[in-house]
Amino acid sequence: MTVKFLPALAPMLALSLLSAAPAQAEMSRAEFQKLVRETLLEQPEILREAIIKLEEKDQLTSQAEFSKQLKQQSQQLFANKTDGIMGNPKGKIEVVYFTDYNCPYCHRMNATLLTMIKEEPELKIIVKDLGILGPDSVQAARLALATAMESPRQYEELHQALMNQKKVSSAALASIADKAGLDSKALLAAADDKKVSDKLNQNLSLFRSLGLNGTPALVFPDGTLIPGAVDVAGLKEILKDKKS
Repeated sequence: MTVKFLPALAPMLALSLLSAAPAQAEMSRAEFQKLVRETLLEQPEILREAIIKLEEKDQLTSQAEFSKQLKQQSQQLFANKTDGIMGNPKGKIEVVYFTDYNCPYCHRMNATLLTMIKEEPELKIIVKDLGILGPDSVQAARLALATAMESPRQYEELHQALMNQKKVSSAALASIADKAGLDSKALLAAADDKKVSDKLNQNLSLFRSLGLNGTPALVFPDGTLIPGAVDVAGLKEILKDKKS
């Protein structure tokens, strides 16, 4: 971790250490490097403090960019009519859910969301299907997106059928769709359409623009972000705040 920050810390350390340099003569590069080394050996807390300050600065920058993107992408995040919906389509408590069908943490998050849907009738979960864990994930996401576009009322049923698989393979998609009561042949054909490809790319672009790097992730309109799986108690506490 320290090595990662050293290039960025160099100017900061240089400024702090220049004050310790002899005023009567210009220092050579070798002399300056020796001074830096000796100072850090004598006062290693300087480097630790600089790393903490840099991490705090990076965090503030990331938070500012997240807030900016959330505002700019609000329409695509919360009002795109081609997204799959879990829970109440007209619910007043909205949350965007980035997920991948082959992500084990998403399976845990899905179980939490299912419980909350039963307990909170105003919960509307806007699903942003991603395919970031390989070709099978891509094909599963394409099928889910095609269902959201072609048979939106059956989306949640397919979503759960896919989530119920320990690992989704492309070869099993037709069978999974059929068992969920869908027309697998028609939907798999629709999944190859350009509009599905565009939607998948759009979801990935939104995911990246928000600075997210893993699934699952929940994003609320007020900027609350939950990266990773959360249990029922944790989500209940968050939703309590959204209802007040």
